[in-house]
Amino acid sequence: MKPIIFARVADMKLYKGITETDRPVNGGAYVRETNDAHECFNFYPVLLNEDTEHEYCLGFTQLLGGQNPQLHIERIVGCEAMKNEPEVHDVIVVFCSKAQNSKSMRVVGFYKHATVYRDYQQCTFPCADGYEDVQYYCFLAEKKDCVLLPYGKRFTDGSWFVPTSGKMGCSFGYGHSNIWFAGSNTENEDEIRYVNKMIESIENYSGENMI
Repeated sequence: MKPIIFARVADMKLYKGITETDRPVNGGAYVRETNDAHECFNFYPVLLNEDTEHEYCLGFTQLLGGQNPQLHIERIVGCEAMKNEPEVHDVIVVFCSKAQNSKSMRVVGFYKHATVYRDYQQCTFPCADGYEDVQYYCFLAEKKDCVLLPYGKRFTDGSWFVPTSGKMGCSFGYGHSNIWFAGSNTENEDEIRYVNKMIESIENYSGENMI
């Protein structure tokens, strides 16, 4: 099984910033109280530093841990020996959300060959008013390795269903955290089959990419 991680985010159509027609929903208390979401730019490719040949997507999900939240990369399948490493490379990151009237979570998009960071990283981007906008992220991937599924396809194609443990008869899946370390330290054959099928769906996807 390849290294893979599932990250829950607020639901949006394009993840290219908050607009009148694309506002985040179902993103927890922060989104509900502020109408904002740090993940709103997860599929907005940008240039980084002096690299003018490659665009990257910067992925955010809310991590648990108080003042110093961390993503425990050693819990990703195949990365058990990386307890002291600040980052891990070549991971599949699957972003999931629940739409406003949906009963289940669905894949919104994914990064292939991504770098996953233990601690939040940050980039600053100049704004038109002279100020700088700070973008935090814990996943990084080249644009060519990123796919944002068309909004309708997320709900009409069963390949993109994401389980929640204890619901709809599922014995595995998401718990309370925004991160699901799928396939890690499990002997649940149903979970292993599900993860391998998801990896196959991602690697074989050739449909429309909303990026």
